[in-house]
Amino acid sequence: MGNIFDIFILNTLWIICCLPVFTIGPSTTALSYAMINLVRGETSSVSKDFFHSFKQNFKQGIFLGIPLLALGLFLIIDIRMCYHAGTGIYSFFMVFFAVIFLFWMFTVLYTFPLLAKFDKSSREIVIWAFVLSIRNLGRTLLMIILLVFGLWVCHILIGLIFIVPGLVVLYQSRLVVSALKAYLPDPYADQELKPLTFDDEENDAAHHNSSNQASDEN
Repeated sequence: MGNIFDIFILNTLWIICCLPVFTIGPSTTALSYAMINLVRGETSSVSKDFFHSFKQNFKQGIFLGIPLLALGLFLIIDIRMCYHAGTGIYSFFMVFFAVIFLFWMFTVLYTFPLLAKFDKSSREIVIWAFVLSIRNLGRTLLMIILLVFGLWVCHILIGLIFIVPGLVVLYQSRLVVSALKAYLPDPYADQELKPLTFDDEENDAAHHNSSNQASDEN
């Protein structure tokens, strides 16, 4: 029961903080931060977590949120225009824009959780969001299914907008935490947040190559 109330509180704060529109980025980042902490058992007050992240990531959240929102709207408008324009070349462009929109969704699903938990530049956040979405394709597709289902439910009964988005983000956060398991510290151990880097993979590859060279020499 406590978790449901926490989700309702976070959902309501997210809606209120999204009302100026240009704050959708910081608000979604704050929702992701609070939900991830809730999933990992690291929170004592969801509202404090929300506003902590909202203030901390306000500027970068705006710089990320506005371009991503504008791109998403642009793609949706183009898809609709091509759909209503008819067949022929318009069908090709509709599929083209739909594929781009799918990759846009892939990236957005991970962008704000990454911004919430990692100190990276906007460019690095977007790149890592896309990379993680492809590496965890199964989780990513499940997150999209959850999102589409949530939108459908809210369309059927608009009053559920105060709880359903929060539930969707909660289950998406479980999938994100699973995808970021290698980088997030154990909440019950004295560990630090591991940086998002390709260095570990590069070091493993270098070690593998050096081992092969040593074997060849022998």
